[in-house]
Amino acid sequence: MIPDKHLFSFGRYLQTFRIESGKSIEEVSNETKIGIHYLTAIESEQLDRLPQEVFVKGFLRSYSRSVRADGNEAVRRYLACIGSSGKAAKTDDESKKTDVRFWKRILLLTGIFLSIIFLSVASVSFISDRSESGDKLAGADKADRHRMLTKESRITGRGSEEKSKTNHTDSGNMSGELSLEISALKDTWMKIIIDGQNPREYLLNSGDLLELKALKGYNLLVGDAGAIRLNINGRPLVIQRESGRAANIQIP
Repeated sequence: MIPDKHLFSFGRYLQTFRIESGKSIEEVSNETKIGIHYLTAIESEQLDRLPQEVFVKGFLRSYSRSVRADGNEAVRRYLACIGSSGKAAKTDDESKKTDVRFWKRILLLTGIFLSIIFLSVASVSFISDRSESGDKLAGADKADRHRMLTKESRITGRGSEEKSKTNHTDSGNMSGELSLEISALKDTWMKIIIDGQNPREYLLNSGDLLELKALKGYNLLVGDAGAIRLNINGRPLVIQRESGRAANIQIP
């Protein structure tokens, strides 16, 4: 014969109904979806193993429905058990936990904010350095192209002249030589084949002058027909192509 339930506190109260219903604590856990360790803590009234009060009240009501007990009565007994001192202690603990969580969030947000500032400054500095380096490299590259072009002009002219002298008699007959002057009116690129030899490529800047000599002739491919002016043996050569379009020029 089970004693009067009104004599028991909340844990023994619910345990009595569970025993009367013939259910095991595992079955109650499956029905209520409450962990067995919480149900055990409720029945043994181990308050330090239970969560916050609002959750415990929900557990007690679910437990009561499972074993056909009075949920309000279980909650009333629980509140009477924890008393005002228990509530105050739990409130202090919750307050401390809230303070800790608050400061953790503040520190986390501060760290994220500082990281964003650092990454922004680093990105701006990197982009600025890349821009300055790109400008310097572009200037140096342009100067190198101009020196290379001047050197190529001297070498090509000298080589053609020496070949011309070799293939002509000592009388200095130069009637078969073709002298080509290329003046760059604006930046463009060219590919030139002299006397059927290997092609040479040039990047011309506005104001560049390229002097070449050949025995048989030239084949020119220029990126912009309006970017250059040609003189062959001192006479202007008209390019039959619109400015802004590529042109393939055969001389003669």
